[in-house]
Amino acid sequence: MAKRQTRRSISVKGITYQRLKNFCEAQQLSVSGYLEDIIAAKLDAANVPVPEKVEPRAKPKAESEEIISQHFTF
Repeated sequence: MAKRQTRRSISVKGITYQRLKNFCEAQQLSVSGYLEDIIAAKLDAANVPVPEKVEPRAKPKAESEEIISQHFTF
């Protein structure tokens, strides 16, 4: 496994995800692999260049600060 995770996430409607999942299971494909193939093909067809480097995510400011949690029960 890579030292640094480079995956990002996207959101889709629940019904779209279920259709996609059902299709991929029937075709014995992984959802992520299927989507990556489709997206790469569309980007290649549009002549979108492949970046040489992927910029890391910016660290959230709260990461360096102490996190204090409070729990309230009513």
